[in-house]
Amino acid sequence: MKQTFVCFGVIAVLLSACTTRFEANLGPDARISWGVTPTAVPTTYSRHLPLTPFPTRPAIATRSAAQQASIAALEAEIMDLYAQSVPAVVSIELPFVHPTVDGMKSGSAFMLSQGSGFLYNDQGHVVTNAHVVDGADVYRIRLSESSVISATVIGRDSEHDIAVLALDSPAPVGPLTLSQRSPATGMWVMTIGSPYGLHESMTLGTISAVNRELRTDSATLDGMIQVDAVLNPGSSGGVLIDRTGAVLGLTTAIQSSTGSFEGIGYAIPAAAIAQWADALIATAMQDNP
Repeated sequence: MKQTFVCFGVIAVLLSACTTRFEANLGPDARISWGVTPTAVPTTYSRHLPLTPFPTRPAIATRSAAQQASIAALEAEIMDLYAQSVPAVVSIELPFVHPTVDGMKSGSAFMLSQGSGFLYNDQGHVVTNAHVVDGADVYRIRLSESSVISATVIGRDSEHDIAVLALDSPAPVGPLTLSQRSPATGMWVMTIGSPYGLHESMTLGTISAVNRELRTDSATLDGMIQVDAVLNPGSSGGVLIDRTGAVLGLTTAIQSSTGSFEGIGYAIPAAAIAQWADALIATAMQDNP
């Protein structure tokens, strides 16, 4: 842990300087009622001044409109891609009641973000990772600060780390589309999710490898997409968005020795999402016709 040390003498000088400036602004006869009479001290010393003025230099030029046109267009495309995608990416939350402690009449209740997910279709199905919703059956789905809907887990596939929730009421926005593109190393991707509960967070990166194997406590996942876009706890269940605005993958895990992002993240590809999510939905409909 870094330590920061501050010289008390320097602080005293700075405070004295501030006092002098304040007194000057009030007028020569003014006094500050702090119990003591401020004492003027020099704020500059001639020996600290440059012997001659520094040469004037022009500021580094900014790029002209013509020069930045292509970059500005790319920036605008990225911002638009995020704006059209983010309404359908959700934060999955679970009520938590803090135990009572001395001096409290009752525990405090608040929502804990479990992870992320996305609107899979227009029938109220939300797809996320199975490990995101392994602690309960009913969650709150936050689409925005003003749009929160209760949802029930209708299927979990721990072997493939896919789960589906059903919303209790219709979402105010449409679903995202699954990409038909095959993931390839070098593709640009955007991630959207809720790392550390920070809803609607976005990062950019590239696919750094494909067809990776990811071993978890419960299964071995094949065909995973490896990305260098930043992922952190809470990003699980979020999305990889490709340049078309479609979901290329479901952000699932990171490889890390610290628990935080170290440059390697993994996502389940869209083809696998469709296969296993559709199977879970079909099974739930058969069990509850």
